[in-house]
Amino acid sequence: MVSSTGRALAARPVLALALLCALGTGCGSTSRATTTAHTAAPAKPRPPRAGLRIGLVGPLDVHVPGAIAEHGTLDQVAGDALVVVSAQVADAPAVAAAADAHPATHFALVGASSRGHRRPNLVGLVLDEHQVALLGGVVAGLVAGEQGGQEARVAWVGPQERALAAAYARGAQEMRPGTTILRAWSPGRPAACKEAALGAIDRGAVAVMAHRGTCADAAVAGAHQQNRVGLRVSDFEFPEVPAESVVRDAVAGVYRGGEDLVFDAASGAIGVRRLDARIPPDIAVRARTAAQQLAGGLRPAP
Repeated sequence: MVSSTGRALAARPVLALALLCALGTGCGSTSRATTTAHTAAPAKPRPPRAGLRIGLVGPLDVHVPGAIAEHGTLDQVAGDALVVVSAQVADAPAVAAAADAHPATHFALVGASSRGHRRPNLVGLVLDEHQVALLGGVVAGLVAGEQGGQEARVAWVGPQERALAAAYARGAQEMRPGTTILRAWSPGRPAACKEAALGAIDRGAVAVMAHRGTCADAAVAGAHQQNRVGLRVSDFEFPEVPAESVVRDAVAGVYRGGEDLVFDAASGAIGVRRLDARIPPDIAVRARTAAQQLAGGLRPAP
């Protein structure tokens, strides 16, 4: 016969087991949690991508089937089959020196001529800046027609580049006959270019255009300071077009050198890349239409 004290002692293990089960820490249930350690298998190295290695120097981006593009400095990518260099970061003498140091590599300079530095493994990819200036003048003329009143005026700002200024004037006057073109010549220093732009605006210019670089940036900043339209050559250029053209040739086994290749509106290298936010939407539409007409070989219509 088991005493009441014995029964109480015998019940304690049962109560303890029940408590452990309730807490989920020690029960013979089939729902017991288990932890299994997994060792990840080492990743297999990826095979190298197949394609022609192309070096890109500067703000360029190309997408051509069969080409593997990598960005770097001239020294870093000089071992690639073709190196495409933006004229924004290196001039013709620098690229020609790289071509001399790496005769097995071909180089392409985008946005500048290789004249005076011809090499059999160096080609200049030139954008037709006269068409660019003409298109910039078309945009300025449209702005003048909208905002210039009876005495419409626009300006070309910066160092004396008479041929470009003349193309700009022709575009502006075709869009708005009678527009006065101010030629605000100045040294290429940013401060001087900005001062020239402000002076042209004081004389009534509703839009100003400059070539490129820090001078153009300063001229546009001056125009914006007075809430006027500022334009630069790069607003109407697509340097990726000539870059991808020479890369496609290289993938096909054709390399250019010892010459310049000129790209115009018909090639797609010239058009409206960006427009000043101060240009009204309806004028922006007309500007893009004029660019399409120029690309089709037509004279932009007012």
